[in-house]
Amino acid sequence: MRKNFILALVGIGIGGIGFGLIAPVTVMLLEQKGEPSMITGSVTMVGYLGVVMFSGYAGKLIDRLGVKKILLLGLFIWMLGALLHLFWYIIPLLYPIKFFMGIGGTFVFVSTEVMINYYSNETNRGRNIGLYVVLLSIGIAIGTLLIWTTKFGSWVPFVIGSSIMLIVLIIQSIFFEEINLYKEKIVINKMPISKMPLMSLISSAVYGLFESSVIVALPLYGLRNNFSSDDVSYFLAAFVTGGIFLLYLISLFSDRVSKYKLLLYISAALGILFIVPVAAKSFSFLIVVFFIIGGIVPAFYSVGLNYTVEQVDKQFIAQANGYYVMMYGVGTIAGPLIGAFLVDLNKEYGYWIFASALCYCFYLIFNFYKNGD
Repeated sequence: MRKNFILALVGIGIGGIGFGLIAPVTVMLLEQKGEPSMITGSVTMVGYLGVVMFSGYAGKLIDRLGVKKILLLGLFIWMLGALLHLFWYIIPLLYPIKFFMGIGGTFVFVSTEVMINYYSNETNRGRNIGLYVVLLSIGIAIGTLLIWTTKFGSWVPFVIGSSIMLIVLIIQSIFFEEINLYKEKIVINKMPISKMPLMSLISSAVYGLFESSVIVALPLYGLRNNFSSDDVSYFLAAFVTGGIFLLYLISLFSDRVSKYKLLLYISAALGILFIVPVAAKSFSFLIVVFFIIGGIVPAFYSVGLNYTVEQVDKQFIAQANGYYVMMYGVGTIAGPLIGAFLVDLNKEYGYWIFASALCYCFYLIFNFYKNGD
């Protein structure tokens, strides 16, 4: 296993702590400040707008400048953005800060995924992508458990998140070695998005919608249903921790079966699981439910990415990764506003009914789409 591959996994794991801390803390602070749900949702959405607008360029920049430069640039932007969150209470300033961080996050994720695919093949790509998402989930879970640090001051989590990203930046700048993505010097042609498999684009967008809507909907759902901020922290941690224990097994399994069929099974299972919280009454029951859901939802992304790399011409891997992350960003733009609106509509189960229906739509559309072929 190459040194760069290990660095990519370790870096994303450590960096995940910052990713898992900044966004939910911002949502909770805005809610406790009494800001309208529309403000909370739109602020979160703007961060993902940066992902959509720059993910299409990320793959091209990697082809031109190399993985290391784009990775380090992304880490620096994200670190600075996290620190600027010290001014979270200035709403007009928070919007450009979120957008700025979205650019940095795009460069980090596309660079890391390109590197993982570079060191993978058809026999281990699912396992390697699974390791990547699992380590990211571990970092995010740790980050959500640090939400309690707001008790020492609203500024504390943002300093922690920025410091963590600084550590990752230093490690990668010292130890990471540039890689040549193409063994032979070739002319890099532009890949049109129409060459991407439809299921790849939609699975990435669906995952993005779930990820960004949960960040908003789950804290709002918890706080408005009389759970404490600590309870909300445990809800988020359970959701993310599920991915640590279940996602790797799903990704490992994806190396042995049809990725297309596996995505259909995932959507059908989630359609059932998302409706369960409608009947949930106790804190302990919700923890278990969120743990299981959180273990399966990221498979939309990991299995979808594996399917994408399997279907796309290898010379377009970097650009395909960029398009994949772009569609993830498209989903994340809609997610925060949808999550906030649905909790406003019905604080107990509005979001869960929508999530279940979306999964069943995915299953029905692509089951019909395949049969139509």
